[in-house]
Amino acid sequence: MKYFYKINELHGTDCHEFFKGKWNGTFWSYDSIYIYDEDYSGSGLKRVISRVVPDYSPYADSEINSEMWEKICSEAKLSALEAVKEASFWVKEALNEHGIFTILGI
Repeated sequence: MKYFYKINELHGTDCHEFFKGKWNGTFWSYDSIYIYDEDYSGSGLKRVISRVVPDYSPYADSEINSEMWEKICSEAKLSALEAVKEASFWVKEALNEHGIFTILGI
């Protein structure tokens, strides 16, 4: 994968965690996917999410529902769209199982 990693593939900690469901207070879940802050910003995905999600902060937790994800997908261009497509299987699974996922900031 170019943007997202599983926990056992990480080589640093400067990343955002995409957590399945409502965050339970635990970091570094094996079910999560991770994107390094540099890739999150560099791809433009962070900017798209900031526009779509009310009160989004890259330093806090933000819940994403199906409607928000659809809007993120429709607004993503170029590299951000590539990152969205890469995450889409995981996101679909998380939304089907829990109805939301949570982005945990750095």
